[in-house]
Amino acid sequence: MTITPLHYPVAYMLYKLHKKLTLPGLTVGSMFPDLEVPILFSLLGTDRLVLHSLLGAATFGTMLSVVFTVSIYPILISYVFGIDEEKVKEKTGLSLNLIVSCLLGNLSHVVLDFLNHLYNPLFWPLSQSSLSPICVALGGLVPSFWIISTPLIALFVMLLITQRDNLWEKLLVGE
Repeated sequence: MTITPLHYPVAYMLYKLHKKLTLPGLTVGSMFPDLEVPILFSLLGTDRLVLHSLLGAATFGTMLSVVFTVSIYPILISYVFGIDEEKVKEKTGLSLNLIVSCLLGNLSHVVLDFLNHLYNPLFWPLSQSSLSPICVALGGLVPSFWIISTPLIALFVMLLITQRDNLWEKLLVGE
């Protein structure tokens, strides 16, 4: 997905479907693979590689997003959105649920990008080339972006409208 925050609605849907998962872990995991984009582009001239593969997302992506969720997310969310840091820490403590949430968030990112990008190194390191037949079938990069992004944008707007009380806490920490 070319707009990183549009991965969030998928994380939120997964959270609503499985309340044992942690919303912070799903959220961080669903956006984490895009951290490699500016780094790889500046170093190698490519924008997706390790964290945009199934193996990389399941290993490095999950490990790094767990570390970020436990150590940085509570401080960042508390500071930026004014949410009580202790409430955030309750949801971001190291646990099996947090690890699984980060894993599912990372994998959801890779799958969503595979649907929406012509190129995604899904099977790296076995293969660096991975043309998305789904993106091609949807008409290429621009049509696939709109076909996939429109419902996600609508869901995101709907969440913003319906979650009025404690909006940021509900959307960034969960219930």
